[in-house]
Amino acid sequence: MAALAWYDRAAETVAPISQRLRAELVRALGADWCDHWSEGVPEYEAIPGQINVREILRLWTYAKGLDLVDWARMRYNLLGQADHWFPGEMARDFDPAVLRLAVRSSPFADRIPTVLREAHALLFEAPQTRLSQS
Repeated sequence: MAALAWYDRAAETVAPISQRLRAELVRALGADWCDHWSEGVPEYEAIPGQINVREILRLWTYAKGLDLVDWARMRYNLLGQADHWFPGEMARDFDPAVLRLAVRSSPFADRIPTVLREAHALLFEAPQTRLSQS
């Protein structure tokens, strides 16, 4: 019940936190990346090997920009293991030229293969299963 007192002030409470998080992401990765990393990246079904590029880029962004490596690692290792909750595959093996073609509409098409390799090296441990399947 005590939390309800903050309900009407949620926006003013969350805004400064959101601004600080955004500022740290921009400091670490640059405004261009933060503003446009997902643009032109198709859904995983349209990418060879069904690599979930969009989700991996998101996880990499938070791992690198906010030091959320453990959280990103847990999520990354669920890819391909948890049905519709974590669809698509990890970035284990891919042909960079084929991948660049798949993400050619992204302003970061040339950079994405490098980010995916870095994300896999940083985040891969072993495939995980959801807690409900343990």
